[in-house]
This record gives sequence, structure tokens and C-alpha cells, in this order.
Amino acid sequence: MLYGLGILAGLVLPIQTSVNTNLKNRAGGSPFLASMLSFTIGTIALLFATLLSGQSLFFSSHLFTSQPAWIWLGGLFGVIGLTTNVLIFPYLGAVQTVIMPITGQIIMGMIIDNFSLFDADHHAFTIIRLVGVILLVVGILMVVLDKKASDGADKAKQLPWQILGIVAGMFQASQAPVNGHLGVVLHSPIHAAFISFLVGTIILFVITGLVDRSYVHAKDAIGKGNPWWIWLGGVLGAIFVLSNAFLSPQIGAGTTVVLVLLGNLFGSVMVDKYGLLNSPKKPVGIMKYIGLVVMLIAVAIIKLY
Repeated sequence: MLYGLGILAGLVLPIQTSVNTNLKNRAGGSPFLASMLSFTIGTIALLFATLLSGQSLFFSSHLFTSQPAWIWLGGLFGVIGLTTNVLIFPYLGAVQTVIMPITGQIIMGMIIDNFSLFDADHHAFTIIRLVGVILLVVGILMVVLDKKASDGADKAKQLPWQILGIVAGMFQASQAPVNGHLGVVLHSPIHAAFISFLVGTIILFVITGLVDRSYVHAKDAIGKGNPWWIWLGGVLGAIFVLSNAFLSPQIGAGTTVVLVLLGNLFGSVMVDKYGLLNSPKKPVGIMKYIGLVVMLIAVAIIKLY
């Protein structure tokens, strides 16, 4: 039951990215406005979740002086991750929009573990982890260089977006221990998720105002001709955060990561192969399937050993 929940949580991310991309296309084409709207809805959902859990929405001002400043950076890291996914999705498709950030997450995750950044527990870089990294690189190359999936695609033009996806994944990996520490301090992972989303929403309101100089295009996504599901991105993000917060203590962080990744990969293949939620169809060759399996094995080795 819990394992199935982990896979379902993973399915949420590629669907969320596709939903938010549709929202962007109908809200003036601005990834910042789309992310702002998504974060706002997610914040509202987490507000109610926090209240239902019996937690206060507020916290002691003493935290500003007694805790490191980085505990408030989770929202910023989330903004970078979500907005980047919306940016790269049209250029890379659902599968690569999942695996490039995952690559960045694995790289940064091992850096965090090895150097105990953000007060994380120390996990040394071992030979077994090195084998996992090598397998991960092999799997990524199989996915990216898959001939059938690459037909008609300009690999040179994709490279900057692939690098951007990896960098975004490194920020997403940093978000997990930051929010985890905040959850310990607040004695509630749900409250921590709400604070993180709230900070992200405020940041996106500022960025959208500075870059787009207007919020008026938000109304373009409302009304006839616009499917109702384009507003679900924030709720899906909140579900993902809450699912991870629930599963990690129950089945372990490593197992949770592997199950979520399995859902990520399955969901992204379905979105690409069938063009779900108005996404462009992208062919999925046998080499890509094999590469995804190799990646899953690699992540299992890195996270479980």
C-alpha cells in the first residue's frame, strides 16, 4: 500500500509539469506567472492541510536568530526547480524533463551527503556509489542518444536546456534537507512545506512583477476555452510534498526516492508517448526504455547502499 503511494506520488511530477506548461501557454506565455499561480494554489492547499493537522500557521520570531539563515531557502530552491521544469519541457519533452533534474539531484545529493551540508547526516562516497553513478551516466546517455526518440531533434540545441535541467535538479536536492530541517524545528513537515510554498509564492510575485511588469495575463487562463485542470499544478505539487513527508519516516528516505523515481519515469513516458494533457507526442524507442531501467537500478544502488 505504502509502496504504491510512493509510485503514485512520483506520477504526479511529470503531470504537474505538463499542467503548468499548459497554464503558461494560456497565461501570456510567462513561466514566472505560471509558476506564481501554481505556487499560490499550492500554498492555499497547504494552508488548509496545516490547519487540519492542528498546527499553527505562525512561528516564533526567535527562529530568525537561533537557526541558520538557510532554513528559509527552501521556497527559493523550489521556485528555481518548478520554473525551470516549465521552461525546459517544450524543448526536451516529459522524459528528459524528469531525468535531467534527477541527474542534478543525484549529483548534489551525494555532495550534500559527503560534506554534511545543511546539517545532513554524513554518508561517504563509496565504491558502490561510484558504480551507481557510472550506471546512471550510461542510462542517461541511452535515453538522450536513443535514435528513435532523437529523430527530428537538434541535440546541439537541446544541450543548454539539458544543462539547465541538471542545475535545477541540484537546487531541488538542496530543498529536501532544508525543508527537512525546518520541519524538525517546527515539529511539523506539513507546516514546513506551507512556509516553503509561502516564501516561494512571495518570491514569484516579486519576480513576475519585475520581469513581466504585470499580472494581467492571469485572467487569460480563466473562462471559456480553458480546461479546468490547468489550475491543478499547485495542488499536485502540494500532494507530492505531503506524500514525501508522510512516506519518508514510514519506509525510509532511500526507498521513497526509488519509488518516486519509478513513478516519475513511468509517468513521463506516458506523457511523451501518448501526448497527454495537450503535450507534444515524442517517440519512445527501445533504447530509451532500457536506459530508464538502467537509471532506476543506478538510483537504487546510490540511495539504498
